[in-house]
Amino acid sequence: MEKLEARTFDIGEERVAWEGLASACSPPLRRLAAFLLVGFTFFVASTTAVVLFYNLFGERAIEGQGVAVPEQAFYTTMIVSLVLALGAYLIWLAWSLRSYSAFASVLLGGGLDPKRPTVGGLRAYSDEQLLALRSRYEKSGNEELRSRLTRTFGFHENDSFVLGPLSVLPGTFEMNALRVEWELNLILREAEPMPEISWWTEGRNALLPRRADEVRKLLYALRYTGDSVRELKRRYGYRPDRWHTTVPEGKLWDAVRDYESARRIQAALGRKSRVG
Repeated sequence: MEKLEARTFDIGEERVAWEGLASACSPPLRRLAAFLLVGFTFFVASTTAVVLFYNLFGERAIEGQGVAVPEQAFYTTMIVSLVLALGAYLIWLAWSLRSYSAFASVLLGGGLDPKRPTVGGLRAYSDEQLLALRSRYEKSGNEELRSRLTRTFGFHENDSFVLGPLSVLPGTFEMNALRVEWELNLILREAEPMPEISWWTEGRNALLPRRADEVRKLLYALRYTGDSVRELKRRYGYRPDRWHTTVPEGKLWDAVRDYESARRIQAALGRKSRVG
């Protein structure tokens, strides 16, 4: 970390720092639910063990019948399970906030704003992540989220991104032009305040730059190709084998490309999950 703080980031180091910041922002409510589930599992296992213990070693009032377990034992087990779950959650919460603060300091040391990753442009974002975010903007009915995405990334309804079929793919001239379009929109609106992406916001919406490894690229690609295929089915029918009669001339090849890409990505992710 000291090395990163001592000099200006190159793009690889910047993405590593952003990845660290983003990894500290797991959804807090989902984490709480997971810890409560662990606590409930512990309660069930402990209650079973208590009942078994009393039936094996407790004194029977009537020979041949089970032993009544004191209510106090159940309440004690319940309280211990709840304390275990909430205690583990609070430990995770403290660790998460501490990790977030550490990576935020690293980014600040490199001259970046950890709560506004696009102030200097979109270079920290991979093509795949930007397209996945733009697809989310397209499909979202949450006006607050759409407004945040507009101001943070420069998205707008009349840009050159289109679903059903996709008008742009990663690593193409069209994608570079779309980046320029979004960044120009950010420049034109720089007088407007940009909303912060806090620890809480990132945990709920996943907006910070992520390092685009192979699996993550596939996940992002599945998101926007899947959205495109769903839009194609909504417009032109749910049977792709009949698209040649319903898809307008000039769009059929791209429609089939999206459909086959979605199937190929799902298969690749399935293979990786089995290997993992």
